[in-house]
Amino acid sequence: MYSNPVSFNSTYKDVEASSVKGAILPIGSLEQHGANLPLDTDTIIASEIAREAASRLNLFLLPTIPLSCSAEHRGAKGTVYLRPETLTSVLKDIINSLREEGFKYLVVFSWHGGNFVLKPAVRYLNLDYSDFKIVLVSEQTYGDALRGIFETANDLHAGEQETSLLLHIKPDVVKGTAGSYEPSVEREMLDYLPMLKISPTGVWGDPSKADRVKGEKAFKAIVESIVKYVECMVETLNIS
Repeated sequence: MYSNPVSFNSTYKDVEASSVKGAILPIGSLEQHGANLPLDTDTIIASEIAREAASRLNLFLLPTIPLSCSAEHRGAKGTVYLRPETLTSVLKDIINSLREEGFKYLVVFSWHGGNFVLKPAVRYLNLDYSDFKIVLVSEQTYGDALRGIFETANDLHAGEQETSLLLHIKPDVVKGTAGSYEPSVEREMLDYLPMLKISPTGVWGDPSKADRVKGEKAFKAIVESIVKYVECMVETLNIS
């Protein structure tokens, strides 16, 4: 484990002297998370998981993008979002910067589930660049590792999972557990209606079932899954 990875807090001389070949880009959001969690919940979680993964994988830790595709939360004051094409353009600019500086790959870690545009964007960017690879880490990477930790079956937003993670990472930002709501529809309904039309509390899940122990277990499981996946992809793609 690399306990002190080079990051945006390092000097450029530190980065030059390091052995890093890859970087990691956490992506969060600024959107309502009910009455119990802060607007930057996704950013807090993405930042801490990426920091731990960077130390395990010897990656250059980039600052977290704090805004992303959160249009489904419009109507809640404080929610600020990017258009999908804007996020794609930002990602491409970051990749070009890293390529120019000799990096070989970028791990993109999005905690916000609404950033669907990242999957096709990463696919096309990998086809466009023969000298650089982008590894996308999402819920598909670590979802199976969370089975058995949480009780809520349909926990999508500001519920048991995210509240537990914050109780582990930054407990002082959690303001109680009020606002539990489990809609009878599936997440695809967000393609048709904004969150506040589906859930009057802005929550999709049950934060009352959250606790710090679950959060710690989930945090470790997510990091471990990311590390294994990235190591596998680096080997499979023969990134050197």
